[in-house]
Amino acid sequence: MKAARIYGKEDVRIENVALSEPQDDQVQIKVKYCGICGSDLHAYLEGWGLPTIPHPLTGKTVPITLGHEFAGTVVKVGDRVKDLKVGDAVAVEPLIACGKCENCRKGFYNFCNNARAKDGAGNFLGFSDDGGFAEYANVDEFFAHKMPQGLAYELGALAEPTAVVFEAIKKSSLRAGEDVVVEGAGPIGLLTAVLAKLAGANHVFVIDVSEVRLNKAKELGLKRILNPNQVDVSKEVRKECPNGVDVSFEAAGVQATFENALKLTKRTGTLQIVALFGKPLKVDMTNDVIMQGVDIVTTLCYNNSYPEVLGILNNHRELFSKIVTKKIPLAAVVEKGIKALATEKDQVKILVSPEA
Repeated sequence: MKAARIYGKEDVRIENVALSEPQDDQVQIKVKYCGICGSDLHAYLEGWGLPTIPHPLTGKTVPITLGHEFAGTVVKVGDRVKDLKVGDAVAVEPLIACGKCENCRKGFYNFCNNARAKDGAGNFLGFSDDGGFAEYANVDEFFAHKMPQGLAYELGALAEPTAVVFEAIKKSSLRAGEDVVVEGAGPIGLLTAVLAKLAGANHVFVIDVSEVRLNKAKELGLKRILNPNQVDVSKEVRKECPNGVDVSFEAAGVQATFENALKLTKRTGTLQIVALFGKPLKVDMTNDVIMQGVDIVTTLCYNNSYPEVLGILNNHRELFSKIVTKKIPLAAVVEKGIKALATEKDQVKILVSPEA
């Protein structure tokens, strides 16, 4: 089969690779669509998250087939597979976990203790085991979720980034009627704002310096759009929320947006971190956090949420379809996919089709 394999920094190759049989507890999926994520950009541009020594659970090292946001059709099932059959449409939860450690037994398999790699390799398909930028993929049955009847495979591929946001909404304890700020209008920021609105948030402010991305927010039905290069964001937010917002979501991952999110959060409010940060943060913990009673909450990936996420996508098909801005063939994954996402601000979610 054809697959996009990453060997290291700026080294992705479209290759013909052997198609292995699924293990007894796995299903084999014919991949329909796989989304390109910001972490795929980091893997390509920096070599970030890749296994340079054998991963503790998979034993894999580079080269690895990239891609972790994917959906497809079951074409083979292992001998111990019980709940899925050939022909089922599934969305893949791409985590790697042992299922036996303390955190896995508690249900926090996104923090599997045995999946931690000494070289920092990610506990994801597409990083430490072969992922979805390929014609076929073998996936543990536990992590292959049957999609609602008639849900498009494009939306199935959106389940993974939507699950990231769903987890952040859960961790923030957002309640209906509360006010929200979202820093950053990239794919995760836009999904955060959309889910916050669907969860019943009152005012949802979206902040970004890119007019193209803010226009996409408007297309998604978000009305409170703020560009800090054009307006005093604090002043604009406090026109409607004099004390600040109840929950701010940091979805940009830089010092300036973190500081702004903190300033816009009311005393006793919550600052929910959604993004990963490329550099260490500086924060005045005493004056800006403790004395303000602000809770700073973090999240990583997701757990036990795919059925709910697929239900949300199914109930709002037209809305979430607007997140997809381009579809490309597997052969173009680097030039028209990864590089385009890094440079073209009008791109939100690019999907790769191995069938194209």
